[in-house]
Amino acid sequence: MNDIETIKNPDFLKKLNNDELTNLAQDIRDFIIENVSKTGGHLSSNLGVVDLTIALLKVFDAEKDVILFDVGHQAYTYKILTGRAKEFSKLRQKDGLCGFESLKESKYDHYETGHSGTSISAGIGYAIAGQMDGKKRCVISIIGDGSFSNGLAYEALNHLGDLNVKQIIILNDNQMSISPNVGALHNLLDNIRSAKGYNNVKKDAKMTLKKTKLGKVIYKRLDSIKNTLKRIHVKQGAMFEDLGIKYYGPINGHEYKDLLKYLNIAKNSDGPVILHVITKKGYGYEYAEKDTTGKYHGISSFDIETGEVKNKTNLPSYSEIVSSYVYNYARKDKDIICITPGMCYGSKLEVIKDKLPKQYIDVGICEEHALVMANTLAIAGKKPFVFIYSTFMQRGIDAVIHDIARCQSNVTILIDRAGFVPADGSSHQGLFDIPLLYCIPNVVISQPKDAKEANDLIKTSLESGGPFVIRFPKENIKYDYNSPKTLEIGSWEEVKDGKDVVIISYGSFLNKALNVAEKLAKDNVDAKVINARFIKPYDQKMFNSLMKLNIPIIVYEESLKLGSLGSVLAMAAQEHGFNKLSIMAADDTFYETASREELMKKSHLTEEDLYAYIKRRLR
Repeated sequence: MNDIETIKNPDFLKKLNNDELTNLAQDIRDFIIENVSKTGGHLSSNLGVVDLTIALLKVFDAEKDVILFDVGHQAYTYKILTGRAKEFSKLRQKDGLCGFESLKESKYDHYETGHSGTSISAGIGYAIAGQMDGKKRCVISIIGDGSFSNGLAYEALNHLGDLNVKQIIILNDNQMSISPNVGALHNLLDNIRSAKGYNNVKKDAKMTLKKTKLGKVIYKRLDSIKNTLKRIHVKQGAMFEDLGIKYYGPINGHEYKDLLKYLNIAKNSDGPVILHVITKKGYGYEYAEKDTTGKYHGISSFDIETGEVKNKTNLPSYSEIVSSYVYNYARKDKDIICITPGMCYGSKLEVIKDKLPKQYIDVGICEEHALVMANTLAIAGKKPFVFIYSTFMQRGIDAVIHDIARCQSNVTILIDRAGFVPADGSSHQGLFDIPLLYCIPNVVISQPKDAKEANDLIKTSLESGGPFVIRFPKENIKYDYNSPKTLEIGSWEEVKDGKDVVIISYGSFLNKALNVAEKLAKDNVDAKVINARFIKPYDQKMFNSLMKLNIPIIVYEESLKLGSLGSVLAMAAQEHGFNKLSIMAADDTFYETASREELMKKSHLTEEDLYAYIKRRLR
């Protein structure tokens, strides 16, 4: 039994044999399961790459070589073997271990990860820089088959094939069954290639043959035969070979003999190499291995014996409510098409996928493609709904500007995880969508205060005739099945009258504003509360009437302050000579890992902060 928490660096791996590596892998899996069962985290993706990560750190030099994990949600074993096991009790918590790689966290982390498709591009940068500086090091990018569908990965591959740099790409394929390597010729060639002297012998033979006319003909014929044999063997890897990138695989990602052999082949190669490694997601934990719903990909604390999530709430998530509303519309209207860039389970689209398969499209992790396709679906008379997380919406902004907004297409974009997002750190905060979208003409931006208003906004979006954004946070709320109504676009709602101060808010922050208004009433302060359900366009008529009251106005919102609704209202107020407006919103910074409540506290946006601020304003 290995004492995982005593590991300081991966140097000890060099001395271990394959049986010892296998035992270590089991101990690491047990360690990950034990800790994630308490803290929550990305379980399946990490269990699947334990063997691969151990093999990587045995073959390569973590002090010198650059190892990059695409997305980074499979880097737990890497963190453990680079001396961070003691910190796992605070995984994905405030001031604790990041769930992804982080430059600030360790010298062994070479990138700020979180979004897919970046590892090959990042690796090319490191490879070029190393070549320019004369550094003899390996650059290894580990990318999953899901991330491999991202367009950025193909842009990088296209460039890499045209470069004379050494980069190793490991395609971690956990969607296919393991295919054993067969063929005596194949095994012979691979055994030769794995020897350090092979590349030098190959170079010498090439130089010798090319010195004579006959030698050139022989070399050309041999090279042609070799390439033909490679294409017969390579099959699905032919595309990479045609791009100028050597391909090896498929390789059993849970067998050290194969892993070490091919990693050494890659290490001793001159140019770019792809190793196609087959792994099993959730490997070593029965519930995760059998999971087909994504439950164990990212999971909160759970019971190891039963696999069941602890502290379950009886309330559905906003994602579940919104998807159920869209399903109700879609089953009555065959023109409604639901699109997601790889977020079926996160956005709770199973009901649409299973019951209306012809009206459901998952494009994989290709956000821009999803939005451009939605645009032409709308132009062709369909009614597309794009379900997308706020953090991933950032990647599709060009498609919103260039395609959807310019065409004024009736595409509804449902932005999930808007605002403060717990556990996943700075890469997954949903604070940027309003500032990014607000400057785009023709786009309506909205956020419901509750489930009923969410249904109203969905109905309104179908009738709007143009681009329509509905954002909602990662929260659990009550269902409301009342008949939806069409809202006037740009209209606000006064939810509480008052004469001393005005609080303008929207979404879940509106309930906080109402709680504060109730508390203020005990201090004889009468607060008017406005539901700014339409962030763009805003209700100019109501806002003008509010300014005429000549009392303080506080805009309280879950967005970055720069580019927020408050900043737009501040400009309008200035034009009218009104100087009593102030904004309570998130600061211009990247928010690290914490719970929603901790993030609000850090940004001074809790109910207590709002109450104290209003009391100071009214002194």
